[in-house]
Amino acid sequence: MNRYQDLIDRMDKWENGHLVVDGSGVLKLQRKSDDEIVAIHRDSKIEVFNENRFEKHSYETLLTVTDEDGYPAYAGHYTRVK
Repeated sequence: MNRYQDLIDRMDKWENGHLVVDGSGVLKLQRKSDDEIVAIHRDSKIEVFNENRFEKHSYETLLTVTDEDGYPAYAGHYTRVK
């Protein structure tokens, strides 16, 4: 992650932090700015940093995609939300 990415995200009005996949079917963002965990609205634009680039994903995809062990695949990834 580029050290200037946080500044660029703030200038472009993104909230950024780490993705939290709640077991009750809710996506949340642990904000980098204050470490507070906030719910992500279903209509939000969500991009997850993966392999040196941001990837746009739907709310449902982020809730349902799992890794080989059955855990949410994108949980903990650096994420930006608008």
